[in-house]
Parts: sequence; structure tokens; C-alpha cells
Amino acid sequence: MDAKVVYWSGALLNMLLISGLAVHGVRCAKRGELVRHARAMRGAALLVGLFLISYALKLAFLGREALDTWSPAALWTLRFHELCVLAMVLAGGIALGLGRRLRRSRSFTHVPTDPPAPAGLPGRHRLAGRTALAGAILGVASAAVVLGGMYARAGFVDAPALARAEAPRPAP
Repeated sequence: MDAKVVYWSGALLNMLLISGLAVHGVRCAKRGELVRHARAMRGAALLVGLFLISYALKLAFLGREALDTWSPAALWTLRFHELCVLAMVLAGGIALGLGRRLRRSRSFTHVPTDPPAPAGLPGRHRLAGRTALAGAILGVASAAVVLGGMYARAGFVDAPALARAEAPRPAP
């Protein structure tokens, strides 16, 4: 069993949990359950942080993948996945910071004596959160495709079927 494939299989499960928590958090916010929303989003952020630590350890102990054995389509899928993860991490960090500022306002506490949220802050928080959620969902989908290619290269799945799926389509 290839340790890197095992690691990335766990990473995919982690990203599924991150996406699930984020979707749950959005649903809580839409119902006005802002404390539950904040808890779900902090949980998702914690899982992202744990992944980043695990990735540093993976690089130290297992090294990088041998990308020279990957097809061009698999490499493009990997780069798209990395872009999605970058968007998720950056936008999620921004949303987390803006959310902390919102927690001190009456928009969150519903206490009339608390200060109102600064103009535009809820909208910027929502935009950053939606961007992070889109990055997470697209990241999960692209990670599944990348992991499928890793399974094929490791001999766990039918490589010819995967190669047909990754092969460039002829121009019309």
C-alpha cells in the first residue's frame, strides 16, 4: 500500500468534512442561528489548519509526488484543485476575520445596546464565505479526480478506463 495514497485518501475525507461543516454553517446562518453558524465555520477552519500541519509533516516524511509520471490532464486537474484550495484558505481566513468583527455587533448578538456592524461588513463576510465554500466544494470534486488518478497509477483501479476519461478529446 502506498503511504501517499493513504494520506491523500484521508485528506479527501477531511475535505469532505470541511465542506459538510461549511454547508451546515451556511444553513444555520440562513435560519438565523448565528452561534451555530460560527461554531461550524470555526470547526471547518480547525480542520483546514490540521490539514496544513499534516501536509507539512507529509512533505517531511513522505516527500512530494512523482508528477513526471502524471498525464497532462491529471496535472491540469491537480493545478485546478490547488487553486480551489488556495481560494478556500484565503477567502475562509478573510471570512473568519470579518466574522470576528461581526461577533461584537448587534447583528450577531441581537442586543440593542451593542454597536451596529460597520457598513458593508456583513456583505464582505458573506462574499468571502461564499468564495471559500465554492473553493471547498470544487476542491472536493477535483481532489476526487486527482485521487482517482493516484489509485490508477498505484494499480488500485482500471487504468485504461481512467486514461480514457483523462484523454484529450479531439477537436471538432
